[in-house]
Amino acid sequence: MKVINFLPDDYLERRRRRRASWVCLAIASVALFGLGGISGFVFFDMMSMASVRAVVEKQYQEASRQIEQLRQLEERRSVLLRKVELSTGLLERVPRSQLLARLTNCLPSHTTLTVVTMRQEDVEVKAPPAGGAGGAAGSPAAQPAESAAKAPLPADAKKDKSGAYKVKQCVFRVDGMAPTDVEVAEYIQRLAADPLFRHVDLQFSEEFPYREGVLVRRFQLVVRLSLEAEKIFESAAPGSMDVTPPAPSAAGDKS
Repeated sequence: MKVINFLPDDYLERRRRRRASWVCLAIASVALFGLGGISGFVFFDMMSMASVRAVVEKQYQEASRQIEQLRQLEERRSVLLRKVELSTGLLERVPRSQLLARLTNCLPSHTTLTVVTMRQEDVEVKAPPAGGAGGAAGSPAAQPAESAAKAPLPADAKKDKSGAYKVKQCVFRVDGMAPTDVEVAEYIQRLAADPLFRHVDLQFSEEFPYREGVLVRRFQLVVRLSLEAEKIFESAAPGSMDVTPPAPSAAGDKS
């Protein structure tokens, strides 16, 4: 039996095309929605990252400001320490007038000074040991070494790069003239007996034509000020550090 089709010839073709169009439209819609969701997620992620970045930049600026303030404080501290060091260096812990008077009044008779200069140099001092001395420390021979080892460091001692402690020490160069070497030796003995001085070294002693037919001894001494001079000067009773002429010796005192 023959089937009669009353539908147009292109109906089925149009129907398949319409169905394919709807399927493509659905796929495109899903893709667009997915792309929009991904774009929105990326946008919100970028916004959150921007807010975090703003917070980090603010913290960085605050840290930079604090570092700058710390640097300025360090510079101010260095300047103040430098000023304190200079002020301390300018202070006379032991009056120079007292030192010059002692150098002058220790002179024997017929002896005079021609030049007195002073300079400062770094002297290495030993730090006291952490532990006590050994078993032999109780012996009389070991007591001076033990007391020297236990002596505290001076207040102005500074530690250098090598780890050694150094302190500023005043050194005097004393030039003078005396009749003979006896007076020179007596002058050295008197300075060595003074607690304010230490290490009195004779540089030279030679004949010098003072006048025609008159020869004298020209000498030069290097006298180091004791590291304990300030304590000696402060702990002395009032009037005990007044400079007085030394006791007359065998060679006679200064007239």
